[in-house]
Amino acid sequence: MCVSWPNRITVLRLLLVPVFILLVLSAADSAAYRYAALGLAVALGVCDAADGILARRTGAVTRIGSILDPLADKALMISAVVLLSREGILSADHPALHLPYWVSVTIVSRDLFILVGTGIIFLLVGVFQALPSASGKAATVVQFILIAAMLASPDLVRWFPSATWYGLYGIWGVTVLLGVISWLGYLRTGSKLLSAGGH
Repeated sequence: MCVSWPNRITVLRLLLVPVFILLVLSAADSAAYRYAALGLAVALGVCDAADGILARRTGAVTRIGSILDPLADKALMISAVVLLSREGILSADHPALHLPYWVSVTIVSRDLFILVGTGIIFLLVGVFQALPSASGKAATVVQFILIAAMLASPDLVRWFPSATWYGLYGIWGVTVLLGVISWLGYLRTGSKLLSAGGH
């Protein structure tokens, strides 16, 4: 069976998540690891957009791809926010540079809700729908920006202390807001699918 290029990119994204985790775990020991994690996060974000565009333009949208793509997103996001919530994870000199729990809990809860909810809907009504809403796409983009900003923050806070903290609070707030909005959207979509499947 020939595996399409979009699916190959998605599988590669999944395989690179453990590499990202190891880099972040070593970020406080050396800035080089943090830069590598930042570069990898940006590359994975670009690949996330690229495989979706490529799949649509080449007509290579597959069932397995629609399952693996969000799984790759969630694996990276959940790993990143859990790690970045640890005090001192990014820099021993700036232990306060970590994600507040009100941000990480919102993101992880939303992503787990989507994964579990999608599985429940499939088991109950036999429908698998992983098409992201506009708010869901926006939330994902902001989450990638959040990860990049957090990884860059030890340098930014040295150059622009006040501006960096104001910027981080702004990104945290927007991330949580979009996360909640998209969460409610997925809840509404899931309820409709369950109602339709019950008739």
